[in-house]
Amino acid sequence: MSRENINKFKKVLGNQKNIHANLKRLSIFIVSFLVLYGFGSQIPEGFDWQHYYKIGTLHPIWTPWSPFIIKLIAPMGFGFVFALTVMAISIRSFQNNPSPFPAILALLSLPTLWVIFMGNVDGLVLLGIMILPVGIPLVLMKPQIAAFSILANRKWLIIALIFGILTLILWGFWPERFLMVTTQEWKTEWIQDITLFPWGIIPGLILLWFSKGDEDLLMAAGSLMTPHLFPYHFIILMPALARMKWYWMLMTWAVSWTPLLANWMGPHAWHFGNLMSIFFWFGIYLNRKICLRTANKTETIYC
Repeated sequence: MSRENINKFKKVLGNQKNIHANLKRLSIFIVSFLVLYGFGSQIPEGFDWQHYYKIGTLHPIWTPWSPFIIKLIAPMGFGFVFALTVMAISIRSFQNNPSPFPAILALLSLPTLWVIFMGNVDGLVLLGIMILPVGIPLVLMKPQIAAFSILANRKWLIIALIFGILTLILWGFWPERFLMVTTQEWKTEWIQDITLFPWGIIPGLILLWFSKGDEDLLMAAGSLMTPHLFPYHFIILMPALARMKWYWMLMTWAVSWTPLLANWMGPHAWHFGNLMSIFFWFGIYLNRKICLRTANKTETIYC
């Protein structure tokens, strides 16, 4: 047998192995999704799912294309959202670290359990981040933290800008509805809103500068300057626990529970949640991998 035929044979075997591996992986995903779907369908539906998403009614602050997405998934029940949420957190965590421990911590964090308890759909936003740029409409459903991930890639940013212009053509200048988060009525009603805006802009911009090209770092920095932020919005960053050294991971996970101190210390204690911005950013930044890249010369970069 000639060398050319041998190479062709090896290529065919390699392709078959890849096909089998992909089919096996797909089967695991399908079975896991169905199991989670069934489990999620049995747990009590949270307040937000019952009173908003299930009936397709959203608060005016939501982006105008969000109702179409919600009405599309609502007939499948909360089990569908639960399964997507758990799988998105787990897969993104395993992509960062093959150990199951960080994924378990991410799933058992306050932001994740809060989202599930309330029946919210932030897991769809995390899924959108994982399939960028296709997932831009999902990412921008709830852009408080997730939107900063788009800054990691120039192509994503251009596509997001084009998408944004199209939405303005279809629905007019809808971003003005976000101004409601600056009113005293909003602050009185939503005491869990821990935004540091506008005071967080300066430290946020500084950290953004050092976060170039890294989705998680950009989102952690952006969480300091976003004008609307609830502690459970950090569910988007929970899989990034897998990128940290074990002691940073445990400290950040513990910090995720600190907003509950508001039950004993009063409404201002919700702002302990802002510590997550700092712990996530430094936990990831200090554990970035050093890569060697050669292009005419060898240089050491962080990736």
